[in-house]
Amino acid sequence: MSIFFKRKTKNIFSGKNRAKKYLRANNTESNQQTVLLRLYVNGKFEALLEEHNFDLIEVFVDGNQKQGLDLQVNLRVNNNNIGLDFFNDHYEVCSYLDGCNPEDIENSIMRYDYKDFDIDVLLKKIESKMR
Repeated sequence: MSIFFKRKTKNIFSGKNRAKKYLRANNTESNQQTVLLRLYVNGKFEALLEEHNFDLIEVFVDGNQKQGLDLQVNLRVNNNNIGLDFFNDHYEVCSYLDGCNPEDIENSIMRYDYKDFDIDVLLKKIESKMR
């Protein structure tokens, strides 16, 4: 008799060195995105994400020094996915199911300003929506 264990998918956190370089080069700039990047570099953002019951967490830093960085977060619960993109002046939330077509993903993108932004409130809202 064989016993199979469901293997937990490994969370991915990449781009911290790129974020460190960007923050050193732009240390005078302060906005919500740089606050999130600082939290990511020191490990607090990762810990905050892991407090929630997501099946998979993927965090990437994309972009370059001249054009700025984009902090991208992908969250999954069962077959529900949420993509978060944090830019300098706004953030985007995208909600989609596994296997949907790219047009559905593109149509689900919602853009928000950082006015009254709280990452913990956003994550709690996302987690409750995904369950």
